[in-house]
This record gives sequence, structure tokens and C-alpha cells, in this order.
Amino acid sequence: MLKDLNLVGGMTNTDWLNQFHDEMRTHKITQGQLATTADYSRSHLNQLLTGKSPINKQARLRLTLALRSLTGQNNIDVCIDYLGVTFKSHDYEELVTELFQINLNHFNLKEGARYGYSATFKCGEIDVLLSPYQDVTADGYDPSEDSGTMIELKGQGCRYVESYLRQQNRTWYDFLETCIALDGHFTRVDLAINDRNGLLDVPTLIEKCDRDEFTSRFHGFRDNRTKQWEVSGRTLYLGSPQSEVYFCIYDKAFEQHQKHPEIAIEDQPIRTRFEVRLRRKRAAAAIKNLLAEHDPEKVVFGIINRYLRFLTPSHKAKSQWATDPRWDAFIGNYRDKLRLSTNPEPLSYEHITRWLKKQVAPSLKMLQLIDQYNGTTELKAIIDGGKLTQRHWDLIHHYQHHCNGVLTDSEPSETSKESDLKTAYSFTK
Repeated sequence: MLKDLNLVGGMTNTDWLNQFHDEMRTHKITQGQLATTADYSRSHLNQLLTGKSPINKQARLRLTLALRSLTGQNNIDVCIDYLGVTFKSHDYEELVTELFQINLNHFNLKEGARYGYSATFKCGEIDVLLSPYQDVTADGYDPSEDSGTMIELKGQGCRYVESYLRQQNRTWYDFLETCIALDGHFTRVDLAINDRNGLLDVPTLIEKCDRDEFTSRFHGFRDNRTKQWEVSGRTLYLGSPQSEVYFCIYDKAFEQHQKHPEIAIEDQPIRTRFEVRLRRKRAAAAIKNLLAEHDPEKVVFGIINRYLRFLTPSHKAKSQWATDPRWDAFIGNYRDKLRLSTNPEPLSYEHITRWLKKQVAPSLKMLQLIDQYNGTTELKAIIDGGKLTQRHWDLIHHYQHHCNGVLTDSEPSETSKESDLKTAYSFTK
């Protein structure tokens, strides 16, 4: 019952109440606790739970959310899912040392980058984008062509950084403070709300947009549908991707099922994701407020409430329509306080092991048995002949850093090309 927020159709009031009472008994929730959390009087709640007063869709929703709050099953949190920071400094080694506190040997320097930068200093999913050092005292120096250094952390990069922060007993707040101390300029931040129990239903929100049952400061919305086999995922975009504020609400469980089809949609840990994507001044303001308040709930819902509200239509003028109860629950009523969470497991390792188990393990088992039957070592020869790329070494270094492990293979030494690159991008103090 706690996974069902539609709460309509397919279940009579009697069946719903029986399940609700079972949940209360299982979690030892009293009527007094429930009345306080749901903001009902004790007498009215008793009338509802005993079937003496009719229980409608809104009452079901209200009681379900209150019970979720009391049992800790709301499980809604916010995480940083993208971070872009630029620095005027070309001393990327000092920036990396101060920001990430990671041994510089875990990074490798490669030609090529995005956004007009020309090289990348990389460790796993952490990207440090570089532009050649320019002497500001030299004749012909053009500040507009000096891009300095950029830190870009996409979703996996953020998770990668979190694994280091946890080991260092640091938080995102510490990291962001360090960015500011180093004169960093925040160009973009994505704050992603993870809804683990389906509090938001994307198709329903899209239908409400189609029926104009919402108010928004955005000029429009866009609906996108992705289909795979017999299931589909929906995404709702509000605003322009180029604007300073942009919302994206999508079926995260479907997205993850596409990447990991061995895990059923209903077993995915996150059902829906609401992303607040902020650029330039809005990004800087959000970071400033996060550091001032240490209250991600206040920051992220302050932004959402300013730009968007879903409504329940009535015979009254639209300006008098009430907030949709499901949306009302999402933005604050009857749910746990939002927290800035971390998910520090490096996804690359999980992806590799999952792929091995799903796709490769049967073939390896077959080769192992053939070797046993024939007295050969073909499987060992195949493994020994494997060539590790720099990406593989990045991941090995990452786990060596955390586990203090010892490498049993040799890492390729720095090439003359890498040495030349470091010379080209070196900063003379």
C-alpha cells in the first residue's frame, strides 16, 4: 500500500482501510501519532479509520503520506548532479590538490577538451579542463582568450567526488567553500531531487500541463517519451535549456532499467527524479544560499515554488484553484525534511562487475571447464594478454587509494607526449 500513491480504483475503501490498519500495526503507529502528523483531530481520524465517515481520494493520500512520514518511508532527498566551476588560475595542480585532496599521480593529462579548452587533467569521472598558460605581462595578451581552468563534474563525477569526500570526512559544503576560497566562479549546478517511492507521477503531471492545470513562470513545456520493449518512460521539461533556470522531471526507474535491464523497473531504487538546473547568476546564488543556510530543502523548494505549481481545477477562476494534493505533498506537506545526500559508490566499478556477471561470466565459466578437461591454460593466457587503458588505471588507483591495496601489475610510465603536455600547461610560480 505504501508504494501506491494513485490510491484510486481497484481497491474498495474497506480493502484500503484493512491494509492501512495492517501497516499501522506492523510499524506500531498509534492513532494519536497519525492524527498529529496528518493534522486531523483525534475524533475525525477515528471516524475515518473506522469507516464511519467516508474516506475520499484526498483523505487516502493525506493518510498515506502521514504514515510514510512516521515510518521513514518517504525517502526523498536532494543531491548535486552536475557542477561546473571556472578559475582564472592556470595552476591546475594546486587547484586539484586543494579541492580534491587526491594524489596528483591519480590524474592523467590528455589532449582535447570541451567548451573551447584544449586539454583535460582527468581522474576517473573527474574532469579538469585546461587552457594554455598565458603570461599576463606579455605583449599581445588578450584576457578574452584566457579561459583559465574549469572543473566539470557530471552525475558520475559528482558520485566519484563524494567517495573521496567521505573518506576525507568532508562534505559538499566543505568542497564548495574551498571553490570560493580559490576564487571559483560557478557556471552551473544541477540539484536533483530523488523520489524513491513515486511521490510524483510524470504522466499525470504531463496530462495536467496538457489541460493547463498549472501555473508557471516558464513560457512553455515539452513532453518526451522513450520506449524500450513493452515499457516506456516519460520526461517533462519546463523552460529553455539555455535559460538560467530549467526544470526536468523524468522517470528515473525507466532510465536506469535501460542501462541495467537485469534489474526490474519496480526494483530500481529511485522512481522519479526532479532536476533543477541552474546556470550563471542563478547557479552562483543557489550555491551562496546553500552555504548560508545548510538547508537544501529551503533552497531547492524556494526555487521550485517560485516557478511552478500544479493545481486542482474547480468551477472557480483559475487564480483561486487549490494546489494539487500530490504536488502539495511533494513540496512539503506530510513528508520528511529534505537532506543533501551522497551516493559515494563509484558507478564505473558497479557497471563493470554487473556487466561481467551478466554478459561475460558464462563464457569465462565455459573456458574454465574446457581448460580443466584439456589440461590447458587458455583462459589465463587471455587474461594475461589483456591491455589496460588509462581509464582502467584510473579506477585501479581509485580503489588503491581507499583500500591501501598493492598493485600487482605495472602501470605504464609517462610518455614523452604526456611530458610535453605538462610542460605546455605548466604554471611558473
